[in-house]
Amino acid sequence: MKARLTLSILLILSAVAGGWYWLHQNTLVPIPLSEGRELYVQANPEYGQDTALLEALWPAGPEVEAFLVAQSDLALIERNPAGGWAGQLLAELEVSRHGRRWRLTLRPGWRLQDGSILAAPRVASVLGPEVQRLGGEIRMNEPSTLILQFKTRPEDPEGHLSRWRIPGTGPFLRQGNTLRRFDGFTHGRAGIAGLNVVTDPVLLESRPWAESLVAKRWAWTIFPGKVSPEDMAKVRMASYDELRMKDGSVWFLSRRMRRLRPDAEDWTRTRLFGVWKGAMDLPYDPLGL
Repeated sequence: MKARLTLSILLILSAVAGGWYWLHQNTLVPIPLSEGRELYVQANPEYGQDTALLEALWPAGPEVEAFLVAQSDLALIERNPAGGWAGQLLAELEVSRHGRRWRLTLRPGWRLQDGSILAAPRVASVLGPEVQRLGGEIRMNEPSTLILQFKTRPEDPEGHLSRWRIPGTGPFLRQGNTLRRFDGFTHGRAGIAGLNVVTDPVLLESRPWAESLVAKRWAWTIFPGKVSPEDMAKVRMASYDELRMKDGSVWFLSRRMRRLRPDAEDWTRTRLFGVWKGAMDLPYDPLGL
């Protein structure tokens, strides 16, 4: 009898311990997010300068697509240049200790390019296939809250959320290779009217490329790699500055462009929101000093 009682007590204690452990592991822990305003520093153009429709000359490829998408469709969270994560479209992010349950709370009042307000059904329709690929399911708790539940722990929750983009949430509307400013963007008006990306390979040949830089046609272009010394000498006198990216490519940026600083690690992540076109050719400082 005593042995049976002892066994019962041990079983009860084991069940209590197991339940406590499950509750502990299933508890949601907040991931710190900044508001994301630092990602959208307002431009400061003089009167009329924010009407500029810029032109860029780049070789066609997946990088162009990635850049254009990043301007029109925002990720749920973004890495903050100052460290940590910014809640671009999220006000709160919570992840369970075992990593299998995530709760996403959307930023209130975020206006989409179609005039509607960002809500859970829109986000769920976009994230559904992505969550399924990770072996999970998604459900809506409230109009602004989503729960993601996974059978096994996906690695790097923040990494996934920084890659999942919601169409029509950014400061520019996209049509093909052209971006146009979305004046209803939550953080305000971008500093330029838009950007048109030209991918004509003929224009990236030595003479056409050099002549277009001398004529100050491009806001931003890549060095094509095969330019005659004579043509390159003309380019050196043009009002462009050179920036070398981590991938080895060299970019020529017009000195009229204010706060246009390509991300050296990955130029496709460069933000256009706070860029504007000045009237004068001023020295360009890529470090902002």
